[in-house]
Amino acid sequence: MSDILQEVDEALKQDKILEIWKSYGNYIIAAIVMVVLMTAAKSGYEYHHKTTSEAATTALTAILEGDEENRTAELQKFIQDTKGGATIVAQLELAGSYLNDNNSAEALKTFADIAMNSKAKPYFKDFAKLMMVQIKMDDLTDENMSEVKVYLDTLINDEKSLWRHHALLNRAALHASQQDYKAAVEDAAKVKTAPNVPQSLIQRAVSLEQLYTIKLAKSDS
Repeated sequence: MSDILQEVDEALKQDKILEIWKSYGNYIIAAIVMVVLMTAAKSGYEYHHKTTSEAATTALTAILEGDEENRTAELQKFIQDTKGGATIVAQLELAGSYLNDNNSAEALKTFADIAMNSKAKPYFKDFAKLMMVQIKMDDLTDENMSEVKVYLDTLINDEKSLWRHHALLNRAALHASQQDYKAAVEDAAKVKTAPNVPQSLIQRAVSLEQLYTIKLAKSDS
Protein backbone atom coordinates (compact mmCIF):
# COMPACT_ATOMS: atom_id res chain seq x y z
CA MET A 1 0.00 0.00 0.00
CA SER A 2 2.84 2.41 0.81
CA ASP A 3 4.26 1.82 -2.69
CA ILE A 4 0.92 2.74 -4.24
CA LEU A 5 0.66 5.92 -2.18
CA GLN A 6 4.21 6.82 -3.14
CA GLU A 7 3.39 6.38 -6.83
CA VAL A 8 0.25 8.48 -6.43
CA ASP A 9 2.14 11.28 -4.73
CA GLU A 10 4.82 11.15 -7.42
CA ALA A 11 2.24 11.32 -10.18
CA LEU A 12 0.57 14.30 -8.53
CA LYS A 13 3.88 16.10 -8.12
CA GLN A 14 4.41 15.74 -11.85
CA ASP A 15 0.86 16.95 -12.59
CA LYS A 16 0.03 13.67 -14.34
CA ILE A 17 -3.35 12.96 -12.81
CA LEU A 18 -4.39 10.72 -15.68
CA GLU A 19 -1.51 8.40 -14.78
CA ILE A 20 -3.38 7.52 -11.60
CA TRP A 21 -6.35 6.35 -13.61
CA LYS A 22 -4.19 4.39 -16.03
CA SER A 23 -2.41 2.64 -13.14
CA TYR A 24 -5.31 2.08 -10.77
CA GLY A 25 -8.40 2.47 -12.95
CA ASN A 26 -9.29 -1.20 -12.62
CA TYR A 27 -9.30 -0.91 -8.84
CA ILE A 28 -11.58 2.13 -9.04
CA ILE A 29 -13.96 0.31 -11.36
CA ALA A 30 -13.91 -2.77 -9.12
CA ALA A 31 -14.98 -0.64 -6.17
CA ILE A 32 -17.80 0.87 -8.21
CA VAL A 33 -18.96 -2.58 -9.29
CA MET A 34 -19.17 -3.61 -5.64
CA VAL A 35 -21.26 -0.52 -4.82
CA VAL A 36 -23.68 -1.38 -7.58
CA LEU A 37 -23.96 -5.01 -6.50
CA MET A 38 -24.56 -4.01 -2.88
CA THR A 39 -27.20 -1.49 -3.95
CA ALA A 40 -28.90 -4.02 -6.20
CA ALA A 41 -28.95 -6.56 -3.36
CA LYS A 42 -30.98 -4.16 -1.21
CA SER A 43 -33.42 -3.08 -3.91
CA GLY A 44 -37.07 -3.97 -3.79
CA TYR A 45 -37.65 -4.92 -7.40
CA GLU A 46 -40.42 -7.30 -8.34
CA TYR A 47 -39.40 -10.89 -8.98
CA HIS A 48 -39.22 -10.49 -12.75
CA HIS A 49 -37.05 -7.40 -12.55
CA LYS A 50 -34.87 -9.01 -9.91
CA THR A 51 -34.38 -12.08 -12.05
CA THR A 52 -33.46 -9.93 -15.03
CA SER A 53 -30.99 -7.94 -12.92
CA GLU A 54 -29.36 -11.09 -11.55
CA ALA A 55 -29.04 -12.53 -15.03
CA ALA A 56 -27.40 -9.34 -16.28
CA THR A 57 -25.01 -9.26 -13.32
CA THR A 58 -24.04 -12.89 -13.91
CA ALA A 59 -23.45 -12.22 -17.61
CA LEU A 60 -21.35 -9.14 -16.87
CA THR A 61 -19.30 -10.98 -14.25
CA ALA A 62 -18.58 -13.71 -16.77
CA ILE A 63 -17.30 -11.12 -19.24
CA LEU A 64 -15.06 -9.47 -16.65
CA GLU A 65 -13.63 -12.81 -15.57
CA GLY A 66 -13.17 -14.00 -19.14
CA ASP A 67 -10.55 -13.46 -21.82
CA GLU A 68 -9.26 -9.87 -21.83
CA GLU A 69 -8.57 -10.06 -25.55
CA ASN A 70 -12.30 -10.23 -26.36
CA ARG A 71 -13.51 -8.09 -23.45
CA THR A 72 -14.06 -4.85 -25.34
CA ALA A 73 -16.23 -6.47 -28.02
CA GLU A 74 -18.18 -8.48 -25.43
CA LEU A 75 -18.82 -5.37 -23.33
CA GLN A 76 -20.05 -3.49 -26.40
CA LYS A 77 -22.51 -6.28 -27.21
CA PHE A 78 -23.62 -6.53 -23.56
CA ILE A 79 -24.39 -2.79 -23.51
CA GLN A 80 -26.42 -3.08 -26.71
CA ASP A 81 -28.45 -6.05 -25.50
CA THR A 82 -28.95 -5.18 -21.83
CA LYS A 83 -30.96 -2.67 -19.83
CA GLY A 84 -30.71 -1.57 -16.23
CA GLY A 85 -27.96 -0.69 -13.79
CA ALA A 86 -25.60 -3.36 -15.06
CA THR A 87 -25.33 -1.44 -18.32
CA ILE A 88 -23.81 1.55 -16.52
CA VAL A 89 -21.23 -0.69 -14.88
CA ALA A 90 -20.45 -2.25 -18.26
CA GLN A 91 -19.97 1.22 -19.74
CA LEU A 92 -17.53 2.11 -16.97
CA GLU A 93 -15.61 -1.09 -17.61
CA LEU A 94 -15.65 -0.40 -21.34
CA ALA A 95 -14.28 3.10 -20.80
CA GLY A 96 -11.55 1.61 -18.62
CA SER A 97 -10.67 -0.85 -21.39
CA TYR A 98 -10.43 1.99 -23.88
CA LEU A 99 -8.10 3.89 -21.57
CA ASN A 100 -5.92 0.81 -21.14
CA ASP A 101 -5.70 0.66 -24.93
CA ASN A 102 -4.80 4.39 -25.05
CA ASN A 103 -8.03 5.06 -26.93
CA SER A 104 -8.92 8.30 -25.19
CA ALA A 105 -11.46 9.34 -27.83
CA GLU A 106 -13.69 6.29 -27.31
CA ALA A 107 -13.23 6.45 -23.54
CA LEU A 108 -14.33 10.09 -23.58
CA LYS A 109 -17.38 9.22 -25.68
CA THR A 110 -18.35 6.41 -23.32
CA PHE A 111 -18.02 8.59 -20.23
CA ALA A 112 -20.09 11.28 -21.98
CA ASP A 113 -22.87 8.73 -22.58
CA ILE A 114 -22.93 7.95 -18.86
CA ALA A 115 -22.86 11.63 -17.86
CA MET A 116 -25.89 12.35 -20.06
CA ASN A 117 -27.84 9.23 -19.08
CA SER A 118 -30.90 10.38 -17.13
CA LYS A 119 -31.31 6.90 -15.63
CA ALA A 120 -27.78 6.74 -14.22
CA LYS A 121 -27.27 7.39 -10.52
CA PRO A 122 -25.84 10.85 -9.69
CA TYR A 123 -22.57 9.41 -8.36
CA PHE A 124 -22.00 7.56 -11.64
CA LYS A 125 -22.81 10.64 -13.72
CA ASP A 126 -20.49 12.79 -11.60
CA PHE A 127 -17.74 10.20 -11.82
CA ALA A 128 -18.12 10.17 -15.60
CA LYS A 129 -17.84 13.97 -15.69
CA LEU A 130 -14.73 13.81 -13.53
CA MET A 131 -13.11 11.28 -15.87
CA MET A 132 -14.03 13.43 -18.88
CA VAL A 133 -12.24 16.32 -17.18
CA GLN A 134 -9.13 14.25 -16.50
CA ILE A 135 -8.97 12.99 -20.08
CA LYS A 136 -9.39 16.48 -21.50
CA MET A 137 -6.81 17.88 -19.08
CA ASP A 138 -4.27 15.49 -20.53
CA ASP A 139 -4.52 17.47 -23.77
CA LEU A 140 -5.82 20.91 -22.87
CA THR A 141 -6.67 23.30 -25.69
CA ASP A 142 -8.34 26.69 -25.88
CA GLU A 143 -11.39 24.92 -27.31
CA ASN A 144 -11.95 22.47 -24.46
CA MET A 145 -10.72 24.74 -21.64
CA SER A 146 -14.13 26.34 -21.07
CA GLU A 147 -15.87 22.94 -21.08
CA VAL A 148 -13.44 21.59 -18.50
CA LYS A 149 -14.06 24.60 -16.26
CA VAL A 150 -17.82 24.16 -16.51
CA TYR A 151 -17.67 20.49 -15.53
CA LEU A 152 -15.32 21.21 -12.64
CA ASP A 153 -17.39 24.10 -11.30
CA THR A 154 -20.55 21.97 -11.55
CA LEU A 155 -19.01 19.21 -9.46
CA ILE A 156 -17.39 21.57 -6.97
CA ASN A 157 -20.56 23.62 -6.41
CA ASP A 158 -22.58 20.48 -5.68
CA GLU A 159 -21.87 19.81 -2.00
CA LYS A 160 -23.64 16.43 -2.26
CA SER A 161 -21.36 15.16 -5.01
CA LEU A 162 -19.12 12.28 -3.95
CA TRP A 163 -16.47 13.55 -6.34
CA ARG A 164 -16.49 17.21 -5.25
CA HIS A 165 -13.07 17.10 -3.59
CA HIS A 166 -11.53 15.17 -6.46
CA ALA A 167 -12.78 17.95 -8.73
CA LEU A 168 -11.14 20.54 -6.48
CA LEU A 169 -7.78 18.84 -6.95
CA ASN A 170 -8.33 18.77 -10.69
CA ARG A 171 -9.14 22.47 -10.66
CA ALA A 172 -6.00 23.08 -8.63
CA ALA A 173 -4.02 21.34 -11.38
CA LEU A 174 -5.83 23.43 -13.98
CA HIS A 175 -4.94 26.66 -12.15
CA ALA A 176 -1.33 25.48 -11.93
CA SER A 177 -1.22 24.80 -15.67
CA GLN A 178 -2.13 28.47 -16.13
CA GLN A 179 0.53 29.45 -13.57
CA ASP A 180 -2.10 30.69 -11.15
CA TYR A 181 -0.40 29.00 -8.22
CA LYS A 182 -2.21 31.05 -5.59
CA ALA A 183 -5.60 29.69 -6.73
CA ALA A 184 -4.09 26.20 -7.00
CA VAL A 185 -2.88 26.34 -3.39
CA GLU A 186 -6.29 27.54 -2.23
CA ASP A 187 -8.13 24.65 -3.90
CA ALA A 188 -5.71 22.07 -2.53
CA ALA A 189 -6.04 23.58 0.95
CA LYS A 190 -9.85 23.28 0.79
CA VAL A 191 -9.52 19.53 0.31
CA LYS A 192 -6.87 19.21 3.03
CA THR A 193 -9.11 20.83 5.65
CA ALA A 194 -12.50 19.49 4.50
CA PRO A 195 -14.42 17.20 6.88
CA ASN A 196 -15.08 13.54 6.08
CA VAL A 197 -12.47 13.34 3.34
CA PRO A 198 -10.60 10.03 2.88
CA GLN A 199 -7.07 10.10 4.23
CA SER A 200 -5.63 9.10 0.85
CA LEU A 201 -7.23 12.16 -0.75
CA ILE A 202 -5.94 14.41 2.03
CA GLN A 203 -2.43 13.09 1.39
CA ARG A 204 -2.77 13.99 -2.28
CA ALA A 205 -4.03 17.45 -1.34
CA VAL A 206 -1.07 17.98 1.00
CA SER A 207 1.37 16.93 -1.75
CA LEU A 208 -0.24 19.29 -4.24
CA GLU A 209 -0.40 22.17 -1.79
CA GLN A 210 3.32 21.78 -1.03
CA LEU A 211 4.18 21.57 -4.71
CA TYR A 212 2.17 24.63 -5.70
CA THR A 213 3.41 26.61 -2.70
CA ILE A 214 6.97 26.05 -3.92
CA LYS A 215 6.01 27.10 -7.43
CA LEU A 216 4.22 30.18 -6.09
CA ALA A 217 7.31 31.21 -4.14
CA LYS A 218 9.48 30.81 -7.23
CA SER A 219 7.10 32.82 -9.39
CA ASP A 220 7.07 35.66 -6.86
CA SER A 221 10.85 35.77 -6.53
